[in-house]
Amino acid sequence: MNRRSALSIMGAIACMGTAGCLFSERQQNPQFTLRNIRSYITDEGMALVVGVVEKQEGRRGEVTVRAELLIDEAYDHVSTQTFVVPADLTERTIALPFTTSSPFYGDQEFTSRAKIVRHGEPDGQWVAERE
Repeated sequence: MNRRSALSIMGAIACMGTAGCLFSERQQNPQFTLRNIRSYITDEGMALVVGVVEKQEGRRGEVTVRAELLIDEAYDHVSTQTFVVPADLTERTIALPFTTSSPFYGDQEFTSRAKIVRHGEPDGQWVAERE
């Protein structure tokens, strides 16, 4: 084996090792809980579902939240968004927007619910808005 072959083999091993480290780091996302779900109408074309995500561990993490609006007895308005919670925070207030080009939300009465989406695992429980 010459020097060039040895260097390319070492480079390939280093790349695989780095990829493995990055993969295992992604798998160690902290656990989150969701609470205090509320919905607000900001204007006739926009509603917000607001809540708090709480991180269980001290490192940076990402959490995906799905929120739904209950309008006319059906949950048929959905918003999903991923939020980053830095390492120095234990909780973060989140807001998921619902928008429309017509003055739709101003005429509606609705409540909301939200849950944490866990990719590759069962999702969290629904947290409903309290009236």
